[in-house]
Formats: sequence, structure tokens, C-alpha cells
Amino acid sequence: MEKDRFIRFALLIGGVNKHLQRIKIDNATEIGIKGVHAFWLYELYIHPEGMTASELASCAMIDRSLISREIDLLKRNEIVAVRETGKRSYNAKLYLTDRGKLLAQRVGDLALRYQREIDRDIGEEELTAFYSTLEKLYRNFARVNGEPSCFAERDQ
Repeated sequence: MEKDRFIRFALLIGGVNKHLQRIKIDNATEIGIKGVHAFWLYELYIHPEGMTASELASCAMIDRSLISREIDLLKRNEIVAVRETGKRSYNAKLYLTDRGKLLAQRVGDLALRYQREIDRDIGEEELTAFYSTLEKLYRNFARVNGEPSCFAERDQ
């Protein structure tokens, strides 16, 4: 029924998120980072020109304060470096060190392995339609909540 669709959606998305978090935590620990860092490494890897903490927070859909608290740990572990772009430190660009790039590649390899297992028995056409629909749902949720969509630049 249509009235049950939102509840079903919420339960399924919550369940998928629970499994995703478990995968992130287990694998991040294995390679020596925190689960929260995995997607940050990916974003920095696909933006070799660097990103500000605000840009990274927006793409990772998290609060900027979390990045600010964690950046020092990533710098101390020589995973991320900071490149000043002016007089103000909030404009500083974060980028991966050589060690960070290697870790990001490991994260990518693990993600691909899981993606292949999770996508098993689902046709390419179904996956294309699913991700297209999921991105539309995400943009609609962002709009309803008065927030920008992190997929805006990727959609065009």
C-alpha cells in the first residue's frame, strides 16, 4: 500500500545503513583508519587539487566540526596534509599524502569488492535505474529539509 511505502523505505534504508556502517568499521580498522575516514579518503582521492574542510563536510554529508576534530589525527598519521591558500586557515585545502593515497586505493579496492558481492544477481539496467531513483530521492529529501544536495555537481 502507498501509505506503508515510507515506513518500508525508512526501515530498508536504516537496515542498509546499519550494514554499511559495520562494513566501514570492520574494514577501516583493518587498514588502520576510523570508519568515518573511509569516505573522506575517497573524496580527497577524486579531488587531487584538494578540498577545504567545508567542501569535504558537504560531500561527506557530515558536520564540519567532525572533520575539524579528526583532521589533526589524519595529519599526525601522515594521511592528510594541509595547504594554506591565503591568510585565513578556513580556506586551507586538505589533500592526501602519498600514504593517504595508498590508503584511499585500499579503501577503493575494498569498496569494489563489496560492491561486486552486493550487486550480484542484479542486472546493470536494474542498478542504473536504482541509483538514478535513489539520487532523486536523496535530492528530494534534501529539498524537503532545506539543504543542498551533494549530488548537484555530479548530476550535471
